[in-house]
Amino acid sequence: MTLGEKIYRLRSEKGLSQEAFGESLGVSRQSVSKWETDQSQPELEKIVAISELFGVSTDYLLKDKMNVKTDSTYGIEEREEGSLAGAGGDYAEKEPVYYVRMRRPVYEYKSRKTIKGLPLVHISSSMKTPAKGIFAIGVRATGVVSIGIFSSGIFSLGVLSAGLAAFGTVAAGLFAFGSFAVGLIAMGAISVGIFCMGAVNFGEFCFGALCYGRQVAVGDEAHGRIAIGFSRAMGSVYEEVIGKDYQFDYPTVERIIDENVSSNWLFFKSWIKGILRLLAG
Repeated sequence: MTLGEKIYRLRSEKGLSQEAFGESLGVSRQSVSKWETDQSQPELEKIVAISELFGVSTDYLLKDKMNVKTDSTYGIEEREEGSLAGAGGDYAEKEPVYYVRMRRPVYEYKSRKTIKGLPLVHISSSMKTPAKGIFAIGVRATGVVSIGIFSSGIFSLGVLSAGLAAFGTVAAGLFAFGSFAVGLIAMGAISVGIFCMGAVNFGEFCFGALCYGRQVAVGDEAHGRIAIGFSRAMGSVYEEVIGKDYQFDYPTVERIIDENVSSNWLFFKSWIKGILRLLAG
């Protein structure tokens, strides 16, 4: 295990970024990066400072093979090795040997340019150190524009995503797009919101395969106060099955929507009428 690998491991376990670690030693982030990749080595006084910061000996830092015990916080395991001695089967005296469980390398980049205290770009591959910036990319990312497995921000893309506009396997936001989407406007395989489009929809105004729209539902199977279905329609105020030829009395449907849907839903009412107008040709 090299000196650089040891420094990287100790810093990561402590939860320090390269920049914060460098500041504590009075060096730049670039210097820390070079130490950890063994492109250069710290001066002796810095090695002493590192040993004091992490509570390890300078021997541990400088020796290639560890034979001194250190805190288990840093992932060091104690094991014992021995050999059988003689026919009696007694064990020879055991000497403790120490091993280190290596973890995957962590990449982190943080731009010096900041806006309102946030770095312009922050990239982090560590689960423990989330990326936070105007543009954030990481396992956990938070920013104006964020990309990650877990992401949140104004524009968010991830497996689990939340934001003003969210795109992901599971997405929640004002505008949500995903396999499972929840939002004011939601589009996905399963979508829940005010205005929904997708395979299975639940909301006020819905368009898709199976729709449950409290106000208006348009789909292969439609359920709502006003239901327009291609195969089946169930509506408490009005229902019509228009068939695959999409031939239906659009003026009548438009009048019924205007008479039965509050003007408070003006925009959404206009959108669903627009979809019906396109279907009517």
